[in-house]
Amino acid sequence: MSTLPISILHSIAEHYHCDGRDFCERFDLLWEAQLHKTGRIKSFVDLLLGCECALKCHIILGHRNEDPKTVYLGLREQGHNIGRLANCANYLDDRSQYEFLKDRLDPFSVFVRYSLDAYETFFPSAMERENALINYTRTIGSNPWVLEIRNCVESLLESTANEFAGFVTDDLAALIDHEQQMKEFADSCLRQRVKGRRSDRLKNC
Repeated sequence: MSTLPISILHSIAEHYHCDGRDFCERFDLLWEAQLHKTGRIKSFVDLLLGCECALKCHIILGHRNEDPKTVYLGLREQGHNIGRLANCANYLDDRSQYEFLKDRLDPFSVFVRYSLDAYETFFPSAMERENALINYTRTIGSNPWVLEIRNCVESLLESTANEFAGFVTDDLAALIDHEQQMKEFADSCLRQRVKGRRSDRLKNC
């Protein structure tokens, strides 16, 4: 096994890789357990989030030699949009998997986890289902369609797995320095973003 690199972007990519695994494992556990429509839609959102995390991991690793703050904030600007994330991903030279996920998932939003949004998206009031924003029967209601996406996301996760398999350095000074860099990164990017959102909420109360 190789020694893992110590860098902010590698650490962020590993977080996204682990998150992608977690979301996909939860999807695997619940997909055949929640057979009612809104349950299946919520389970599918886990797969959407797993796909989002896998793509974010690919984006980070594809830009690993760039400025961490610039890369991370640029990533955040893409939101939950699978199409935009797929366009940004460049870890793999073969873009077929990125294009496949963009083609299949670009119309979807994680907001369909709420039953009101789910019904208005797939089963709108006073409208034929064929005219819905997204056809449920041809997408989430089709097991082969869903599992094909699951297989593609698994392939993305597997393609980056070796990036996180190895030994962490025993250089204590390097590890402490990395922790300090991560703290500075969090202070400048993560915590400020959270504080900003809280301030906005308070102003709108």
